[in-house]
Amino acid sequence: MKLDDLKQDWQESITTPTTATDLTKVIAALETQTTKINKEVKRRDMLEISIALLLIPVWLYGLFISAGVLQSTGYFIAILSCLFIPYRLIKAKKVKAPKDTSIKAFLQNEQQKILQQKLLLESIVSWYIAPLTVSIILITLGGTVDSKGIPHLNYSLIIYYSFLTLLVLGIYFLNKRAAKKKFTPLLAKINQQLLEIGQH
Repeated sequence: MKLDDLKQDWQESITTPTTATDLTKVIAALETQTTKINKEVKRRDMLEISIALLLIPVWLYGLFISAGVLQSTGYFIAILSCLFIPYRLIKAKKVKAPKDTSIKAFLQNEQQKILQQKLLLESIVSWYIAPLTVSIILITLGGTVDSKGIPHLNYSLIIYYSFLTLLVLGIYFLNKRAAKKKFTPLLAKINQQLLEIGQH
C-alpha cells in the first residue's frame, strides 16, 4: 500500500500540539486519506483472493493427474493455501466497531486497522510464503519420481529453485520493509494523536 503521502501529512500536521480546531482539521484530512488507503487494501485483497480462487481448479486438476504421493501432497497443500489466503486477508480487515462516533473512537478504529495490516505483512512467511513454496517444491520434485517413487533433482530444477528462492526472499523483504517503513511510523503518529486527546 502507498502510505508515504499519509505519513508526510501526519508529520506536517502534528509536529506541534493541536488545538481543538487543529485536531478537527487533522482528523478530517486523515479520514480522507484512510479512505484512500482502505480502497487500496480492498483492491489488493480482491486481486490476491481472485488469483488464489482461480488457481484452485488448476491444483485440483493436478491432483487428479498426479504422478505420485509426493506430488499429490504438494497439490493438496496448494489447495489448502489458496483457501487459507483469502480467509487471512479478510480476517485482517475485520475490526471491532467503535461504540461511539467520537474522534477518539475513530482514531482507535484506524489504529486497529493499521496494526492488523502491519501484522499481516510481518507474518507473511507463515500464511503465504511457506505453504506456497513447499507446495511448489513438492509438485515440481514429485514430477521427477522414477518407477520406485524416488524423486530426482535435475539441473533444470536447481535453476528453477534458485529463481524461486530469489523470488521468495524478494517478497519477504519487500513486505517486511513495507511494515517497518510505512505502517510503523503511521501507527506511532496515531498513538501520539490519541495521547494528545487523552491529555485534553
